[in-house]
Amino acid sequence: MLRKKTSALVIIPVLIVLLSAAPSGAANRDIKKVDAVRMGILAPVQLPVGQAIINTAKMAADEINAGGGILGKKIELFIGDTESKPEKGVTAMKRLVLEDKVDILIGEYNSGVALAIQPFLSGYKIVFISTGTASPDLCNNVKKDYAKNKYFFRNMVNSDRLQKLYEDFLIDFPHRKLGYKKFALLAENAKWTEEMTPNMKKNLEKAGLEVPFVERFDVEIKDFSPTFSKIKSLQIQWICQIVSHSASISLVKAWQDNKPCPMGGNDVTSQDAKFWEMTNGACLGEITLSLIARCPVTDKTIPFWDAYVKRFGTTPVYAGGYTYDSVYMAAEVMKEKKSLMSDDLIKGLETISYKGIMHGAVAYDKENHDIMEGRYIGPYTQWQDGGKQVIIYPENIKTGDYVKPAWWK
Repeated sequence: MLRKKTSALVIIPVLIVLLSAAPSGAANRDIKKVDAVRMGILAPVQLPVGQAIINTAKMAADEINAGGGILGKKIELFIGDTESKPEKGVTAMKRLVLEDKVDILIGEYNSGVALAIQPFLSGYKIVFISTGTASPDLCNNVKKDYAKNKYFFRNMVNSDRLQKLYEDFLIDFPHRKLGYKKFALLAENAKWTEEMTPNMKKNLEKAGLEVPFVERFDVEIKDFSPTFSKIKSLQIQWICQIVSHSASISLVKAWQDNKPCPMGGNDVTSQDAKFWEMTNGACLGEITLSLIARCPVTDKTIPFWDAYVKRFGTTPVYAGGYTYDSVYMAAEVMKEKKSLMSDDLIKGLETISYKGIMHGAVAYDKENHDIMEGRYIGPYTQWQDGGKQVIIYPENIKTGDYVKPAWWK
């Protein structure tokens, strides 16, 4: 009996060590032994931005497969619906890893969802390229604890850089060009805007603008009339809206009904060509940063745009563009390294310089895995008569002139 107990005491710790050393899920498979490369796509499927992530992943996978796949292996996509909620996102991620046994995760645009997923990546030893999240915390976490968080990459502009794009536009266009001085900041109450909003107010005022109105609203709000009434009473001349969630339709309809002043900032849902129909044309005159537009960022951008519109009957939004490039980058690294091992994918992504549709040389910072500075553009589009999306800024890529709302004097 003593020998059995001794043997058991020896075996159990060994098993624990082996189990703890073995990666969970299916990541780190031997590429020589797989029939197909499995990519897990995370997205809120009910939102236009989620559909863009899914659609562009399909486009990229189909094109790569038509060209012979990855070392002769076809790409298979598995969709995880995050519903734009952290707990749902974690559940979707676990299903992709444990049940669908994917080799890599790509997508998601909600920073709260990505922050909830990030701590699990090291346990599953799986790489996640996020293509729409903006919170600086995500990549700051990589820099603070590289060993634990090295599996996370962001192919997207973080909120600090988005803030700079907003500020440059507001100072250069409505202030200097149009002569407006009184501005309102109207932002959703989300993780990515919590530091941005007060910092913008400070920087804009330092540049000589007046910002007497700042509000961060609940993403579930339906009635914006009181907000716009307050803005009108303050004689605001320009509203910078900062919205990425589901309040867009209610916001734009109330803006058109109340007619406070021109509105131009960032409204993710407004980037979709179907937004004109969603709002019954109430978005006429609204301006939004798009990050992707039908302009020659590279020689691949316009052909991609046209192919997307032809296939899906709508225009892509920013997270879709970053997803398209990310699928291609993941495939390129897998081919170069001849591997699906996460450590090989990390090394490959850390040294990649990829010419995609979003930039001519996409690359990552090795310390924090954020997209390198300047690997993005900042076109602003305006909804004009007939549902046209016209690039009005910056000057070098514009496709038309700004048209002020007919009711604004």
